[in-house]
Amino acid sequence: MNEREVALRIEEFVRDSFDISPSDPRFGRELDLFEHAYVDSIGLTELLAFIESEFSIEVPEADLMSDEFVTIDGMARVVVRLAE
Repeated sequence: MNEREVALRIEEFVRDSFDISPSDPRFGRELDLFEHAYVDSIGLTELLAFIESEFSIEVPEADLMSDEFVTIDGMARVVVRLAE
């Protein structure tokens, strides 16, 4: 699975799970999901469970706490790297 496909699956999950409208003009794959309050700490737990289950990986704490893991595109890069 490539980075684009991973990002699409994560985006679908985030939109569905956190009730984000397809017409929301602020939402995007490079947006910090936490800073802009799309995902909170409980949501992070759900998102992490989805990512680990969906892509059969375990996200180390260092990646989870990284600046990269705050956007959908960044999460996709982490997933692809860990899945190699």
